[in-house]
Amino acid sequence: MGFNFGAFVGGASDNLVNMIKEKEAQLYEEQKDEKERLREARVEATRKRQADEEEAKGLMESLSLFYSPDQVKDIMANGKAQSKYAINHGEYMAGRGLSASASYSMPKTSVQSEFTFDINDPRGSQVSSQMAAMEKEQVDKAIKEAPVDSTQPFISRFTQPPREDDVNKSKTFEARLVELDFQRSNAKSQEELDEIDQAYNTTLDSYVKFKKEISKSGVDTSPLGMSKSSINATIDGKLTTIISEYATKGADDRISIAFEGNEGVVFPLMGLAIDGGMHPRTGQIVGGLKQDQRYGDPNFQEYTNAVDGVELAHETRIQSYIQNKEIAYNSLVREAADNNAQETYESLVAASGFVPIKGGEPRSIQEIEEGRLNGLYKLGQVVEYQDENGTVKTALVADLGLIFY
Repeated sequence: MGFNFGAFVGGASDNLVNMIKEKEAQLYEEQKDEKERLREARVEATRKRQADEEEAKGLMESLSLFYSPDQVKDIMANGKAQSKYAINHGEYMAGRGLSASASYSMPKTSVQSEFTFDINDPRGSQVSSQMAAMEKEQVDKAIKEAPVDSTQPFISRFTQPPREDDVNKSKTFEARLVELDFQRSNAKSQEELDEIDQAYNTTLDSYVKFKKEISKSGVDTSPLGMSKSSINATIDGKLTTIISEYATKGADDRISIAFEGNEGVVFPLMGLAIDGGMHPRTGQIVGGLKQDQRYGDPNFQEYTNAVDGVELAHETRIQSYIQNKEIAYNSLVREAADNNAQETYESLVAASGFVPIKGGEPRSIQEIEEGRLNGLYKLGQVVEYQDENGTVKTALVADLGLIFY
């Protein structure tokens, strides 16, 4: 049988053509599949982008209910999880009549708080649920009270009332300060107290700045005043830290100072709590109530009035104590005379706590101070002296020095 080369070549050629066509068809199908895959991927990417945009739009709309535009932008830049935390916080604060925006702008510290929202710690820094519950009780009492009325008559004629947002921001600052006051009164160490004091001061800086800014814009800040509970928390917090050994909290959560029998110690500490200065025992500089930024600030008139009231009560108590010592001495003298009893000067002084000038024996301030240091004059005694004009005055012997009246 002969070999037909032409037929072989023709058949091979047909096979090659068929292979090429099949390959082309395969490539076409593959290209078509790739195009379809790419199209579907583009569609899916578009769908996902639109969904993300819709979600982002929803998050922004929700955030804008509670935060300023700049705050919303900052929160969104941290991702969806933080944004959702921020929305939850905003809803919580709004439910309590407070401002999440003020909470977000609050100075960030390591001291636990439910009123300071840190985007880097969105769940908050409540390290003690028990302490948090106690703080909440104190805070709720303060923010539910109306501000102390310290407005001037006719002031509303020249100013505009604050917006609800400003009221809520003010209440949020108040809540944070009450929270810190409570924490300060429960501090377990000087290190913890210093940390809380720093947080308090930075928060107060922001609060004072906030009130000054809205006051400059013609807003009447009197409706943003401190409540009575808030003022009490500030005053009690200061007294507790300085007079801790003699301060106890009563059933009404107010601080009670054990003055009786401790006047020589407590009186100067009260003065330190009011005016501030260097603590003679610790050597630390103590900020008093009158050194607080709110004292003397017209935007915090209710605080100034309250501190002035504390100072007046303190001075009245000292004056009454001195007068009672002198009355006790004179009563003993009259009683001895009525009973023909032979009482010595020393026994009358010991019994009454009052040391009058003996006839012909003038006494100077320097002599009282020397007597205090060498033990001649006892803690809590009231000692008479003559000033440079010969006028008879009194000095109360205290462990931190002499109190003159």
